[in-house]
Amino acid sequence: MYDWLNEIPFTAWSRAYFSGRAKCDMLLNNICEVFNRQIVGARDKPIITCLEFIREYMTKRIVNVKKLQAKCMGPLTPHATEVFDEIKKQAAEMSVLMVDSDKYQVTGPRSQCVVNVKNKTCACRKWDLTGMPCKHAVAAIWDMSRNSIDAGIPEEWVDEVYWLSTWKKFYYNVIEPINGPEMWTPSECPTTLIPPKHHTQVGRPKNKRKKAYGEKELEQEFDKGSKMNRKGSSIKCGKCGNMGHNVRSCKGQGAEQSIASQESHTATQGAPVYNLDE
Repeated sequence: MYDWLNEIPFTAWSRAYFSGRAKCDMLLNNICEVFNRQIVGARDKPIITCLEFIREYMTKRIVNVKKLQAKCMGPLTPHATEVFDEIKKQAAEMSVLMVDSDKYQVTGPRSQCVVNVKNKTCACRKWDLTGMPCKHAVAAIWDMSRNSIDAGIPEEWVDEVYWLSTWKKFYYNVIEPINGPEMWTPSECPTTLIPPKHHTQVGRPKNKRKKAYGEKELEQEFDKGSKMNRKGSSIKCGKCGNMGHNVRSCKGQGAEQSIASQESHTATQGAPVYNLDE
């Protein structure tokens, strides 16, 4: 694993080497995963049907997001507001030592970091990577206001990517509606596109994606409304009472142990013990 990671640039997988340009400290690709889950009903359809499904899905998504945006109040997006409120709670436990108007030493229960408000950096690097002031930075901003330095509210120091106005700009444009195929203009391309040769695969077609190695083990074995996964559980035969097989595959395995267990049970009850061989 060490040799394999060394062949990859550190900026691609190590948070310590992130540039901060992406304003995110995560290594996940959830956007593509969510999109693939939404179009699972259209991936096996012809190209026009698939594209029409995606177009209608994106149209509905834009409308739903705009309804949510109309209910939002505040300078930040709803999720960014929740995250930043938690940061401000943690910042209340910090003590600040002012060095000059730009540099501050912020001490907490378990950390002590240097904050540079001019460069918008902190020694913990959370402000650098995410674009959102960390608890040390928020404490320094509050200290600036106490020292009659015009710092404004902490939300003004958050990067533009978390602003509600920026979120509205992302969904400003809409996908225009189109007429049906019967009203489309015929193509002037001289080449006639014919469908590819269809080859029926063996077995039932699979709609779900193939899961990676070890992904099944990470999932929960029991969900609400579904059955418990029997993988790894021992099977007990209802005929002979032995483990490792069921009634269908029972061929008298472990019959001697079953007879011995019956004899021991009878002996404990005070009943006479008979030799079955005789």
